[in-house]
Amino acid sequence: MSSPRGLFERFERAARSDPSQTLVRVCGNETKLGASRLLDRAHAAAQALREEGVARDDLVALTGSSGAPFVTGALAIWACDAVLLPADPLVSHSELEELHRSFMPRWEASTGPSGEIQVEKTAAPERLSLPPETAVIKISSGSTGRPRGVAVTADQLLADTAHLIEAMEIGPNDLNIAAIPMSHSYGMDSLLMPLVMQGSPLLVVPAPLPHLLAEALSDGQPCVFPGVPYLFDLLARAGGASPSFKKRGLKRCISAGALLRSRTAAAFRDKFDLPVRVFYGTSETGGITYDASLTGDAAVSADGCVGTPLPGVKVSLDGDEGRVVVAGANVASGYVGPCGAALDGQFEAGAFRTGDTGRLDPQGRLHLTGRIGSLVNVSGRKVNPREVEKSLESLEGVSDVAVLGVPDAARGEALVAVLAGDKSLTLERTMSHLRSTLAPYKIPRRILFVRELPRTDRGKLDQDALRREVLGSRAASEEAQDV
Repeated sequence: MSSPRGLFERFERAARSDPSQTLVRVCGNETKLGASRLLDRAHAAAQALREEGVARDDLVALTGSSGAPFVTGALAIWACDAVLLPADPLVSHSELEELHRSFMPRWEASTGPSGEIQVEKTAAPERLSLPPETAVIKISSGSTGRPRGVAVTADQLLADTAHLIEAMEIGPNDLNIAAIPMSHSYGMDSLLMPLVMQGSPLLVVPAPLPHLLAEALSDGQPCVFPGVPYLFDLLARAGGASPSFKKRGLKRCISAGALLRSRTAAAFRDKFDLPVRVFYGTSETGGITYDASLTGDAAVSADGCVGTPLPGVKVSLDGDEGRVVVAGANVASGYVGPCGAALDGQFEAGAFRTGDTGRLDPQGRLHLTGRIGSLVNVSGRKVNPREVEKSLESLEGVSDVAVLGVPDAARGEALVAVLAGDKSLTLERTMSHLRSTLAPYKIPRRILFVRELPRTDRGKLDQDALRREVLGSRAASEEAQDV
């Protein structure tokens, strides 16, 4: 079993095999960092951590760092055989305090632009109990609103990376476009770990701006773009001439982190003549499925189609609801911290029962159909909000939609639909469409029209913000009549 230091040693071998290779570039400026220089920075940062007292199995929160500084900090922590607790670089002060309360890191570190590292011992009252050889605690959203920690070992990280590299055909010299945070599970698995494992270089996009993304995707070096639906939608809607990505080095575009709508995938493909290949994974398992088909059209064919299982990953469906169960060497050790117990995700021996439901089609592709616990009980009838969302997505003029259940004195729960779209959307037209496509009990009791739905920087629907918006809105003009 590999310790966290094994990850650093893996990178050390890759860097020394080609010390002159540029491993990190920054889009929009001339910043470049070669393998030898990055390795030197990591060694120096690790030495600074040791001098302060960081030791094996210590939990170190890495804060305020992105791009090359994040890479340096993560490598330095692993070089000390310590455990990485990555914090989003944009985390607020209160969120950082919650991270400290939940996981009690022994140290807090941050890395500067030149690789210099600052570390401070925390006032944590005790140490968090971690499974053996934990290398990183990935942060996942807890059902209570508090962060949930997922303990992942070096071996589990390496197994997941091997699956991704094989399925996505990522070579050691392929450039990964880094436009998503490496502190999140998706970015760590798709960007940091290929660099650690085989020296795959990074082109950092410092801000999600259309011109910077277009510049990065037009790079002449063979490259791969792991993005989120928001970024592909942003590029598809951006004005101006379409860059000819296919004539440059861009090999493939990959979308994960949130549901990639078929219309977004189709709009991007039509504009740039390139498919967006959908990828599905979780913090608890790493990668699960990927669209490795010749055409890469799984996302265009149907909303919720996420491709076939990755090499080395076994996917099964459990129970009448079709709960997605994942098994493989990539499955994490388990939850840690105060939000460990979860109804929507459960670890079993060598497997993880996700909170997602799905079905398998004749081609062996997984289609996600909903979430465990997301069914809304309307007067004793169970309604899947995703079914109502699909109906509304087919209404002309709708650009984004979410449906959720809220408490209702008469019915137990009631459905509320939140829609974003153009000026053609009216309450009357929306209700007419719903009545023509759904049973009466599945029709939302209330329709809320908004300019845009709240989403996280990964493109995921911000459920807490959406629920606050729904419960806080009382405008009579936004209410649909009873049916």
